[in-house]
Amino acid sequence: MKDNIYLFAAVPDEVGTLADITHFTGIGRENATRTMVQFMEQHRGEPMHILNIGTAGSHDKPVGTLLRIKEIISAGESFNEQRMLTAPLPFECPRLEEAVLYSSDCFVSPQVFTSQYLDGIKAKADCFDMESAALFTVAQCYGVPYSSIKIVSDNLDVTIDVWRERVVELSKKLVETIENLDIGIKY
Repeated sequence: MKDNIYLFAAVPDEVGTLADITHFTGIGRENATRTMVQFMEQHRGEPMHILNIGTAGSHDKPVGTLLRIKEIISAGESFNEQRMLTAPLPFECPRLEEAVLYSSDCFVSPQVFTSQYLDGIKAKADCFDMESAALFTVAQCYGVPYSSIKIVSDNLDVTIDVWRERVVELSKKLVETIENLDIGIKY
């Protein structure tokens, strides 16, 4: 039996016209955890695959670059580093660059972290978000495969307000990519 693919994103602006078939977590680990646990309890035992889509900051990838997240590093100033290997995508999508994602408990930028701390995480990861570690962990606890496609929204050089302005335009490219896959997403 083929797994149902369910889309998850932090906020509707990240997914544009896919909003009606996407589950939204809200921004941050706590919101993502709560939303994912509720979803998993409602769909317990159903064959499924979680596909997290949305934006991520990157220190070296150009804005608009599409990435397949192959590994998540869960860390933060008060967290022990933990590496998580994502499941392969349940469909073919060869044009995506593979990346390691650092999932933080806050927006990754020079306004939040010291330059020394940023240099340390830049050496380990290609991109950054605030929900992936929580989504992955809950999916793993329920034995559900998790994968992720992200679009680079910034180069760690903007505030969250600037991110909010950019995300609507970037969502169009992400939506086009997902729609062209014709993968039969379930809500």
